[in-house]
Amino acid sequence: MRTVTDERGRTWDVAIGRGSYGTALLMFSLRTENDNRTSLLASETVRDAERELASLSDEALRQHLADSRPWQG
Repeated sequence: MRTVTDERGRTWDVAIGRGSYGTALLMFSLRTENDNRTSLLASETVRDAERELASLSDEALRQHLADSRPWQG
């Protein structure tokens, strides 16, 4: 798991999740509010997704957050 701070200074926890058809997702959870978002990863396995998350820069994480969609739970 990682954390990232958005352009408004809010802190998000970032973890790996699974989407439909076995896709890997970044799961963003805002610490101060009930706001959860997802962004697709290129990885096909959880292990590869964990490596991809570890290798992303904070700027790349912010870009994933900017491109994310509300989580449909």
